Amino acid sequence: MKKDIASRKDLHLIVSEFYKDLLKNEQLHHFFKDFIDEKKLQEHLDVLVDFWDNTLFYSGSYSKNAIKPHIKIHSDNTISAKDFDTWLHLFQKAVDENFTGENAITIKNRALSIATVMKIKLNAI
Repeated sequence: MKKDIASRKDLHLIVSEFYKDLLKNEQLHHFFKDFIDEKKLQEHLDVLVDFWDNTLFYSGSYSKNAIKPHIKIHSDNTISAKDFDTWLHLFQKAVDENFTGENAITIKNRALSIATVMKIKLNAI
């Protein structure tokens, strides 16, 4: 039986599974080529865990500007609305395959909000 998201360890599982799919996804993998290197990937996953820990549990563990690296990526290689939709689908899949409950619903809703804001800020609607 699946449990709800309750810890940084749970968040690490989500982002790890999510990135496995991203790196294999033909539509999106080119955005993540820097993370083929295992050390860089692990460093990035730690940042993502900080981000989601702060987003879900208000831990204060993330204080960077989340949109800034996406603006750089978008300027080098346009991120389309379809790319955001696929990103969101893969994130929700990583959550749904591993967790159920209130926090699982909340993190998926926050991911939708984040994707929507990024689409607007990058004019990818």
